[in-house]
Amino acid sequence: MTPHTVLLERTFLEALVDPGHAHHPTVVEQYVELVAGFERNEVRLRARHDHLATIDGDRRRTLLAPVASIHVARQFHRQARRLVLPAQVAELVDEDLAVTFVVVRRERIGRVATLHAVFDLVELPTPA
Repeated sequence: MTPHTVLLERTFLEALVDPGHAHHPTVVEQYVELVAGFERNEVRLRARHDHLATIDGDRRRTLLAPVASIHVARQFHRQARRLVLPAQVAELVDEDLAVTFVVVRRERIGRVATLHAVFDLVELPTPA
């Protein structure tokens, strides 16, 4: 059986690599659990390529070694601009986050590791 995919969203990655971030200890704890699941072949860890590119090379190669990159095509940006969201969600979503929603749908991601509260307001697609 194919393991479930967990997307490491930008806010989660930022807190993970910044020891001074207020949520760093909690995020590290969650990441350790995710990596343990990855090692047991229970989950696949993925993140957007453009989000991973903002992290320095050493951390990317070591700390984030288990994380596979998702290329974000121009088509995803076009779809994000046309994305229709409920009003309570739309006012909280910028273009970057809209692209993440498109990635979640297109890649059939059922779980997102994030600090962004907007993910509590949306239902993620159920992976097939």
